[in-house]
This record gives sequence, C-alpha cells and structure tokens, in this order.
Amino acid sequence: MQSLRRFISRDEQLWDMGNGGHLYIDPNILDLIDRYRQRSELSPESGGFLTGYYKGNDLHVMDITVPQQGDCYGRNYFNRKDPEHVKKVKQWYIETGGEINCLGEWHTHPVPDPYPSGVDTAGWCKFNKNRNGQQAIFLIAGTKSIWVGELLC
Repeated sequence: MQSLRRFISRDEQLWDMGNGGHLYIDPNILDLIDRYRQRSELSPESGGFLTGYYKGNDLHVMDITVPQQGDCYGRNYFNRKDPEHVKKVKQWYIETGGEINCLGEWHTHPVPDPYPSGVDTAGWCKFNKNRNGQQAIFLIAGTKSIWVGELLC
C-alpha cells in the first residue's frame, strides 16, 4: 500500500516533513524551478533530479538537474531519458566525497495547484525501490503553487 505525505510549508523555503525533520530548498533553486513553470499554453512539462545532502532527519536541496536534449516531454508529460541527469548527479557525488546525492525528483504541471497523478506515484514507487532505505522527496511546480512531499510505498 502506498500513501502520499505532503510536507507543510513554514515559509517559502522551509517545510516540516512529518518525521521531525525539515526540508530546506535554496532560494536560487526555487527561482530556477520557477523559470520552468508552465505559464503559457505552449509550455511543456519540465523536470529533473533534486540534489543536496541529508543531515539527520533534515534535507537540504542545493541543486537540480534541468531538462536535457534527450528527454521526452509534452504539455502533460515529462520523461527523464537523457543520461546527462545521472551523469551530473554522479559527478556531484564524486566531487563532494559522497556528501551531495540525489534526494528526489521535481517536475511541473500545467495547473495552478498541482497534486501527484497516478503516473507520478507509479514512477515515484519505482524511484523509491532504488533508494536502499534513503528517504526521497518529490516536488511538483504548478503555475501558482508547489506541492512537496514524499511517497510511502
């Protein structure tokens, strides 16, 4: 059985995660994601990985991967296909001696207040199976608000 847990926002950059920990997303990362919001009728979905570090129960998002040439996307879907996403995360992991790692995924939805779809949760379950017990977080940027949370499979 799977369940979604939406994190509660304390302000624009800090969320209470429900496990006693907090999620902090650097403001420049939120600004970067904001540039990919689907505000025009022609804007495709976008997405990538959220990267940063764990500190106890806290997570700190410091960077993201952004859409690449080899990704598949349209108005209502985004498939991270380009190997550049994984290559960048591995590079950050090596350069920081394992401190910076993949924390989860982000993508956009063409609606004001996004909520995970069945396709999202199915993909996130697959993502979680490769985590070896590490918590993964997911972010969806709508045209006005952001959904941030986790999927418990």
